[in-house]
Amino acid sequence: MNPAGLRSIDIRQLRYFLVVAEELNFRRAAERLHLTQPPLSRQIAALEQALGVALLDRALPGTRLTAAGEQARREFAQVVQAFDAALARVGTLAAAPRQSLRLGLPWWMDMSAFATLDREWRRATGLAPLEPVLEIGPELLAGLLQQTLDAALIAMPHDLQGLRHTQVARLRHVALVPAASPLARKRALRLADLQAGPVFLRFAKRANPALWTHYQRQYDALGFQPARERDAPGTSATIAQIAAGRGCTLMPQALARQRYPGVAYRRLLDEVSVDLYMVFSEALEPALVEALTAQRALFQVAIG
Repeated sequence: MNPAGLRSIDIRQLRYFLVVAEELNFRRAAERLHLTQPPLSRQIAALEQALGVALLDRALPGTRLTAAGEQARREFAQVVQAFDAALARVGTLAAAPRQSLRLGLPWWMDMSAFATLDREWRRATGLAPLEPVLEIGPELLAGLLQQTLDAALIAMPHDLQGLRHTQVARLRHVALVPAASPLARKRALRLADLQAGPVFLRFAKRANPALWTHYQRQYDALGFQPARERDAPGTSATIAQIAAGRGCTLMPQALARQRYPGVAYRRLLDEVSVDLYMVFSEALEPALVEALTAQRALFQVAIG
């Protein structure tokens, strides 16, 4: 056993192993963890290498625990429980009361609803006020992992790296088209209506490959193949391009509460959607995780 290797073991690897040990199926375990199978397999292999022992028997059809794996399942469950309990105890012993809860929000959220959200949150829970941080999904996840954020609303899929999470809502999308275009004359649109319209603007695949692929699968299933497509140049610039008649796009329906001159929002008859999850930092006190989970309805209202 390599002592240096043991020092490289991460608590997330133990959490990953416990899910695999419960499912005995890498595909199902990866789905529960919101991972793909290759990174999950790599993390388990790294754990086995650090320990110097095989935890899983992959020789036979199906996955089985070795004798060491059975012991690891029992021991690691106790370690993870002790780790979580220690965080909770330290959180309750903080010298000063929490002044705010740092909450990451998706860049497209209508912030005119935030004051109401914060007021209702404090009224319902009596807890610290919410401090909003607007960012794209990968940056929100980075903030959680670095513990500069306490919790965040993140559009899935993402590799959450073992962080605790709960689903908040499924968000349908609307079409944003130039107000002066023929498309704006219709009260509702289908994706087919956008195919020959202005250039279709969407975020670059390199910015978030998993989420880009999530949308592409929906477009493929609906037969949506825009004649012209370009990477969106950023939120404000995209809105400006649409207002100038040089593009169209899809965005979550919550954005429709924000009005921009020259931009028309139209209901989409085809369903394009994304699931929104509340994801928690490992350092967030269990009481706050429980409160945020219990108040999901407040966030559902805020995001429209």
